[in-house]
Parts: sequence; structure tokens; C-alpha cells
Amino acid sequence: MSSLGIIMLCISHYNDLPHYLSSYAYALILFGLAILLNTILSGSALIEISSLVAILYFLSCAFHSKAIYERLTVDYLWPTYIYLISLGAFGIYYYTQVTADQTARLLIIGMTTAAIYLHRPIVFLRTPTRLRIDRYLKIFTFVTAVIAIGRAIVLTALLNDEGFVAHYEPAWAFTQLLLLLIELIFLGMFISCAILDLVLKLEQERYRDPLTGLLNRRGLEAYIQKINSDPDLQHAVLMADLDHFKSVNDRYGHQVGDLVLQHISQIFKANIRKKDQVSRIGGEEFLIVLPNIQKDAAFKIAERIRLQLEDTPLQHEQQHIDLTISIGVSFFKDPAEIEEAILAADQGLYQAKQMGRNQIQSA
Repeated sequence: MSSLGIIMLCISHYNDLPHYLSSYAYALILFGLAILLNTILSGSALIEISSLVAILYFLSCAFHSKAIYERLTVDYLWPTYIYLISLGAFGIYYYTQVTADQTARLLIIGMTTAAIYLHRPIVFLRTPTRLRIDRYLKIFTFVTAVIAIGRAIVLTALLNDEGFVAHYEPAWAFTQLLLLLIELIFLGMFISCAILDLVLKLEQERYRDPLTGLLNRRGLEAYIQKINSDPDLQHAVLMADLDHFKSVNDRYGHQVGDLVLQHISQIFKANIRKKDQVSRIGGEEFLIVLPNIQKDAAFKIAERIRLQLEDTPLQHEQQHIDLTISIGVSFFKDPAEIEEAILAADQGLYQAKQMGRNQIQSA
């Protein structure tokens, strides 16, 4: 485990690995060291450094938890980690050096491990996940905490029951293998997360406009192919164009022009439904596809976009840059007819421009 962690850290030195993988590499190194010391030492030698082994193990749990929280974009708390590690290490020291109590040590290890993994349980539970693998990671984190406590309870019961004492050593060996299995599962999950991140990044570069994060033309074409061709369903196309965008560029510069495009992109995203998509098809021209929608609902979305942009000037260096948008609307049923629908929406946009801008028209 330590070797794998060292390899991951070496790779991160030459390549930009996600932060959660770097944290996980430290967790592997510390976990491997703790297991190594626990394996090669025995008797009085292990007792003498029991607190050190405990600190290494609890630190590995902390970095493990940190990696999970970083992956799920949950804020972790180092002061809480340090407090829990200190408390756990002191407990191990006390019940090893001051008064020998293996039952207490087992319970301290289990409870401290669970507390480190779930040191912010409510926030951790409520944080939404982006991908299915993230949901699995969250669930398995809870499972790991439960296993840590369950392991301590089972081993404690075996120690305190004379009839089961003979089974303690096999049970201990089994739980050590279980810890290794858990680590391998986490390793597989983190590798899967990294691979999925890479795939999504490549997809982003292929199908998304780098400035706004909206679909590009290639992404729009791929999305249109997925639209349901049921003849009973109606779909809408909105062709939108920022009014006087060239004047904004000329007056404030292209950097501010980019901020304007990002500003309107956020307004689009805030006002469309989850299944809708927006594509940037030109400099300041956007195409919005609204699948399976009634006419009045499509016009309401267009009006919300128009009103919010009108009511939300771009704030830049203590300046209020007023913005408006013109929108053309058209409808279609068969995805094969979308080119005609786009032309019709473009005609509606032309009419909106001719009639004074900052309005919605349907050809």
C-alpha cells in the first residue's frame, strides 16, 4: 500500500492529479506503515510504540476522509481531525502504558476511525453528488464507519467471553483482511473517479464552448439526435441574440465582452429546465432547444430570460452595464425538421430586431 501511495505521489509531481488522489496517496502511505509496524513487531516492542502506530493509522484515516470530502466537494476540518487523532492516540497510550485494557483499545480504535470518517455527518449526508460513483463513495464511507465500530464490538465480545476466546485470533486475522479489502474497494472507486473525470474533461473539450460552458455546434448536434421523435410531442427552438453586443465590445473591450457572454450563459442555465440545452452558435448568438414543451411554457421561458437579463445589469469595476436580448421562437415535432425550425426561429429573431429589439417574436 505504501509503495502504491509513493508511486501516486511521484506521478502527481510530474502531472496534475486531482487533489483527492494526492490526499489518498498520503493515506495509503500512512496506512501501509501502520500495518507494517503492526505486522513485524510483537510483544513489548509493539507496546512501546503503540501510540505511534495509532497516530499513523488515525492519520491515514484523516487523509482518507480528506480525499473523500475533496472528491465530494465537502469542506473538511483539520482542527477536528487533529482533535480526534490526539484523543484516540492518548486513549491508546493510556490503555497500553498506564493500564492494560485491550477491550478499551479496540473500542477506541473503532470509535475514533468512525468519527474521523464522518466528522461532519450532516453536511456530508446533505451534499449532492454529481455522478453515480460519487453516490457509491458516499454510501461506502458510511459502511466503512459502521464496519469500524462493528469490528470493535465483535472483537470485544470475543475477548470478554471465555467460550469464544479461542476464536479471537482467527477473527482478528479476518478483520485485518477485511480492512485490506475495504482499502482495495476505495482504491478502485478513486481510480474510477479519476477515469470518469478524464472522460468528462475530454467530452467537455469536444462538446462544450470553453468560454461559457454551453454546448458548441458539435454538442448541439449530438443532443438533437437524442430528442424523442414521438409525433405527439412538440418541441421548441429559441434563437437568442444579445442586443448591441458590438457596442459593448467597442466601449468596454473584449474582456468585458467575454464577461457579458458568461453572464447571459448563467441566466440561460438558471431559467431553463433540466432537460433543456443551450448552445452558443456564434459570437453573441445562442440556440436553446426545449424538448416536449407546450407553446405557452416555451414563451414563458423566453420571457423569463429576457426579463432577468434586462433586470440584471453586469457589474464591472463599479459600472452597471445594461443588457437586453432579442429572441425568436419556433416549434417542431420531428427532430428531422429542426433545421426548418431553426430557420423559422431565426426569422422570428430578425423580426424582433426590426421591431426595436429586447422582445420575443415567433415567425
